[in-house]
Amino acid sequence: MTLRDFRIGWRLLARQPFHSAVELLGLATGFAVCFLLLGFVYHSFSYDRDVPQRERVFVIKHRLNFIPQPQWMEYTPFAIREVALRSGLPLEASLWWPSKTTALIAGRAIELEVTAVDPAFERIAGLRALEGSLQQALTMPDGLALTRQMAARLFGDGSGSASALGRTIVVGGQTLQVRAVLPDRPAASTLQFGAMVGIGSALWPEQERRQVLSNWMGIAGRVYVKTSPGVTPQALLQVLQGVVDTAPWGAILTPEMKDALGQRKMVDVDLGPLADAYFDRSVANTMGTGARGDKRVVLAMGAAGLLILGLAVVNYVNLATLRTVRRRREIAMRRVLGATTRQLLTQFMAESVLLSLAAAALGAMLAWLLLPLFSELLDRRLDGIFTPLSMAACLLFGALVGAVAGLYPGWLARGVDMGEALAHRGGESAGGAWLRRALTALQFATAMATGSAALAILWQTQFAGAVSPGFDPAPLLVVEMSKGLDDARAGALRDAIARLPGVDAVADSQNVPGRDDGSGTRGSQLVKRVDGTGLPLPVQFVGPAFFNVYGLKPLAGRLLDPRIDGDGDGDGDRHAGGNGNASVLGAAGSGERNVVVNQAAVRALGWPSMAQALGQRIDGTDWRIVGVAPDIRWESLRAPVVPMMYQPASGSRLLTVRTRGAPAALERAIADAASRYFPNSPPVVRRAGSYRAQAYGEDVRVARMLACATTVVFALAAFGMYVLAAHSVQRRAREI
Repeated sequence: MTLRDFRIGWRLLARQPFHSAVELLGLATGFAVCFLLLGFVYHSFSYDRDVPQRERVFVIKHRLNFIPQPQWMEYTPFAIREVALRSGLPLEASLWWPSKTTALIAGRAIELEVTAVDPAFERIAGLRALEGSLQQALTMPDGLALTRQMAARLFGDGSGSASALGRTIVVGGQTLQVRAVLPDRPAASTLQFGAMVGIGSALWPEQERRQVLSNWMGIAGRVYVKTSPGVTPQALLQVLQGVVDTAPWGAILTPEMKDALGQRKMVDVDLGPLADAYFDRSVANTMGTGARGDKRVVLAMGAAGLLILGLAVVNYVNLATLRTVRRRREIAMRRVLGATTRQLLTQFMAESVLLSLAAAALGAMLAWLLLPLFSELLDRRLDGIFTPLSMAACLLFGALVGAVAGLYPGWLARGVDMGEALAHRGGESAGGAWLRRALTALQFATAMATGSAALAILWQTQFAGAVSPGFDPAPLLVVEMSKGLDDARAGALRDAIARLPGVDAVADSQNVPGRDDGSGTRGSQLVKRVDGTGLPLPVQFVGPAFFNVYGLKPLAGRLLDPRIDGDGDGDGDRHAGGNGNASVLGAAGSGERNVVVNQAAVRALGWPSMAQALGQRIDGTDWRIVGVAPDIRWESLRAPVVPMMYQPASGSRLLTVRTRGAPAALERAIADAASRYFPNSPPVVRRAGSYRAQAYGEDVRVARMLACATTVVFALAAFGMYVLAAHSVQRRAREI
C-alpha cells in the first residue's frame, strides 16, 4: 500500500460521511471494550515485574496438616528464615513483618502500618531510593523509609520527597527519622507497603525481636528468598523440609492428632515463585495475601474482549460488503481502465486500514475516559495501562485488524462482472448474501450465549445472597474495635453502646458469621466421637449474649446466657435479655465450664439424639455440653455447614449490636460513641449482612462485567441486523 492508496481511500470515505461515521463508531466501540479488557489481562500478568530477576525470588509457604481443612499460607514462622540462611546455599533471605501502630506527628495521631524487613530486601526487591539512603533506613535503629505517597500523607504539605527527608515521627513511643523516600509501589505488585524499617529497628525490644525471629509456632509475616544462579528450588526445598520435620511442632500435638496424621508430615513446606504469586490460588483468602487473581477469569475476560472486537469487525465487513456492491460500476470502470486485481485489493485494504486506524485511536480515547469506571467495576487499580508503548500497540493492532477486515471486500471487488455492472444488472451473489446472514446470526447467537452466562452468574449470586444464614441480619450492626475487651476502653465502649436508645442488646465475639478474618485457619479442638475415633471440631469463641443477640433458640437444652454463665463484667443483664430456657439445665457445677454445640456436631460426634448430648463432657475435660444450637452459616454457600462448638470468649474485638427499628439511625450514634473512646483508631461500624455481600463481591463484579459485555454485544448484533434489513429493503425497492 502506498500513500496514494490512502489519499484515494480518504476521499472515498469522505464522500459518504454518514456511512463512514457509522462504521467508525461501531469499530471504535469494539476497540474500546477490547482495549480495556486486554489492558486488565496485561495488568494481571504483569504483577511484580518491577522486581529484577523475579524468577529467582520465592516466598516460603507452609501448610499445617494437623488442623482441620489445612491450607497453604504465605505467612510462615520466621524461624525458617534462619534455616534458609544456614542452608549452605548461595542465597539472600528477608522477612516481611507488617504491623499496625499509631504515629504521632505534630500532635496528630495517624494509624500507620509499618513493614519490617532485612537489609537484604533492598536487593531482593530491587528497591531504589528517590532521596536519602535505603540502606541507612534499614540498618539504623531510628531509620525509616517512606513511599512518596505516604510521605505526603504523613507530613501533609505535598511538596515532594525532599521535604520529608530528615523529618521525625514518633511511632510506638520511639522517635524515628525519615532516612529514605521511595517511589510509590506500582498497582501490579504483591509487595505493597507505605512505611518500612529494618528488623533491628528500635520499635521492638531485643527480647521480643529474638522471640519472633526464633519462633516456630507464631506466624506474623512472610519470608522471601532470592537464590543465586544455578541454585535449584528443589535443593533449597529439601533443606527446608528436612529442618521443618524436626521442628518442635510435635509439642502441641496430642496422640490423637498424631494418629489422625497417618503417614502425612505434620507441616509441609513449599516455595512459591514471586512471578506466580498473584495467581497462586492455593493461598487465596489466607492471612495477609491481599487481592489475588484467578487466571481462568482473567483469560475469560481477555477472550470476551477479543470476541466483542470480532463482532464489531463482522459489522464492519457487512457494511463494507454493501459499500462494495454499491460501487460495482466504479470498480468496473477501474477494471476497464486497466486496474489489476492486486491494485483493487490494495485499494480496499487501504480504505479499511485507514478507517480501522481512526477507530483504534478513537477507541483508545474512549477506553481512557472509561478507565476510572472500569477500575471501580473490577475493584482494581489499573494504573499504567495507557503508556506510549501500549498506545503504539493499540494503533498497530488497529492497522492489523483493518488489513484483515479489508480482505473480503477486496476479494468481492476482483470478481465484479464488468458487463453486468456497466449495464446496471446483477448484484450481490447468493453466496455473499448467505454469508452475511450467517455472520449476523452468529452475532445474535453470541449475544444470547453471553447474556445467558451473565444471567446465570447473576441469578446464582442473588440466590446465594438470599439464602438465610440461619438468623436475620437486618437489625444487626457489627463494631470492629482495635482493642479487645481486656482493654478498659473497649469495655466502656460496650457499656456506652448498650445504653444508647434503640439498642436492644450487645454481644461480643472473636468473629461474626460471614466475616473472613484473613487468618486462614479456624480454631479447633480434637475430640473423640462416641466410637472413640478422633474428630477435629471447629471452635467459635462467643460471649454469653451472642445467641440472644442473633435471635437463636436452642434445639435442646439451653444456650449460653449472661445471667447464668456471666459475661466477665458482672453486668450481663444490661447487655442481653433472658433466654427463656435457662431452667432446662442449670449453671455448671464447681469447676465446670459450659459449651454449646450445633446440630451438625451432634451428628458428627455420633450421638443418636440431641438429648443424649446434653451434659456430656468434651473428652473428659471440664467442658460440659449444656445445649444444642441451630446450624448457622459462618461462611458462604461455597462451604458446607460444619460441626461447631461454641466456647465462652475473652478479649474479643467484635461487638454485635441488636437494634430496634432502622439500624442506619444508630450507625452515626455508635460511631460518635466509638470515636470518644478510640480517637486515634476509631472502630468500624458495619451492617452484619455486609460481610455476606462481601463474600460474593467477586461474583457480582464478574456478573456486572458480563452484563456490560452483553449490552455491547447485543447492540452490535442489533446494528448488524439493521444493516441486513436495510440492504434487503434497498434491494427490493422496485418490488415494494
